[in-house]
Amino acid sequence: MPDRACAATHWYRCFARVFICRVRMIRPARKTSGRESMSSKGGAGPHHGAPLETPSNDSANEAAITRTFDDLRTFRHNWWAPILLGVITLFNSWDSIAMAYVMPTLSIEWKLNPFVMGVLISACYAGQFLGAVTLGSIAERVGRLPVFICAAVSMTVLALACSQAQDYMTLLTLRLIQGIMIGGALPVAVSYINEIAPTKTRGRYFGLFQTLALSGYGVASISSPFVIGHLGWRWMLGLGALPLVLVPLVWLTLPESPRWLVRRGKMDAANKALRKLGAEPVDFVEEAPGSGAQKRRAANLFTLFSGQYRTKTVTITLLWFLTMATSFGMTTWVPSIYVKVFHIPVKQALTFTAITSVFHWIALVLAGVLIDRFGRRPMAMGGLLLAATPLLIMAVFNPSQPFHVFPLFFIAQVSMFYGTFALWPYTAESYPTNVRALALGYGSSIGRSASMLMPLFVGFILNEGAPIGIVLTAFGFSALGSLLVWRTRTQETAGKPLQLT
Repeated sequence: MPDRACAATHWYRCFARVFICRVRMIRPARKTSGRESMSSKGGAGPHHGAPLETPSNDSANEAAITRTFDDLRTFRHNWWAPILLGVITLFNSWDSIAMAYVMPTLSIEWKLNPFVMGVLISACYAGQFLGAVTLGSIAERVGRLPVFICAAVSMTVLALACSQAQDYMTLLTLRLIQGIMIGGALPVAVSYINEIAPTKTRGRYFGLFQTLALSGYGVASISSPFVIGHLGWRWMLGLGALPLVLVPLVWLTLPESPRWLVRRGKMDAANKALRKLGAEPVDFVEEAPGSGAQKRRAANLFTLFSGQYRTKTVTITLLWFLTMATSFGMTTWVPSIYVKVFHIPVKQALTFTAITSVFHWIALVLAGVLIDRFGRRPMAMGGLLLAATPLLIMAVFNPSQPFHVFPLFFIAQVSMFYGTFALWPYTAESYPTNVRALALGYGSSIGRSASMLMPLFVGFILNEGAPIGIVLTAFGFSALGSLLVWRTRTQETAGKPLQLT
């Protein structure tokens, strides 16, 4: 018995020593950084070092950039960046919507039927569908500013070309190509603005940019009666070339996104970018040679549907398609619906649209101020509900008098802008830096696909002589569908730091 007891004690002690050694081998791998694990003589092996290093370094670098932008108080960062990019992308939205105001006059001059009108309106959105994903993917590889600058220059040159088109097919082709550049420029600019914005006031910061960017719709609407009435429709398209004089200022005064540079492992370039914005250099954690940024593969469209992002991407897909189907459906067709369906004179129809656009701008200013206070979800859901209600009222009661039709469309269009406004910051805040431009490009392309299909749908309905109530019902239920997705599939992102990976 004593011998058996001694033997049992001996084996128990051996087992305890092995267990303690295992624990000591595991604990350092969990608590120390990847660099410490690799540098220690008794490290946990090659498969432990690099994976642990990347999240640790990325988190530290992301926190350092966030603190820098949260504390930065320079004019170039706080005001100049969103204002300059906002003014340039104002003409992005001008070019996008100009055809809607040109169409009532152009359809008479070129004798276009409603379906052909819808095809021409959709051409730009078809290009935007292609450009949003393509240029967003390129921006993940070569940077935000080079892609934005190239897209902005091409967009303005094509605006001049569109103004000189002499026939339908030429204008259709040029609008398609221009749409590629329009579709790529905006999501890249949105990525850049969100990546340099302070955390607590990101909505307001983005709101300044977005108010200017979306003001193109209002400016185009307000100026269209004068420009088209006195100068002609060609001037309406050609004025989209004006931001060409501002593009050099982007290259001279703004740096590449520091978050993107850090993500690519370019720490010195990131510090130069911060200095250009007026910030002090940051002691970034460098990547170990042969690991980290050097081994990271650039994201592509399939990345958005990987296990990590699939649920978010499905939600974003539904939100963008349903929201933009209603928003752009109304924006592009309401001027022509006033004329073709309700027989309102062109001048009065453009005046109604101009009045609506003034209040669009007021609504945008309020959205930029209030979005951080109330959050993305309440703003979007409230706007969608207020937009759907008058659309469904018109579908059911079929008003015919201008003083009935205009107020209902006015409420629907102004309210709908709150739904579209919240989409951009919500999408940017839902994805990390390595896929942010791509995700925004993808979301924008889905929105452009809806913007492309809805004019075709409306044009077909009107061309067949079907009741306008079908169109209004489609608009209303699309807005309600988007509201349901916001309510059931999203979480608030306001005030949360952006992620690097």
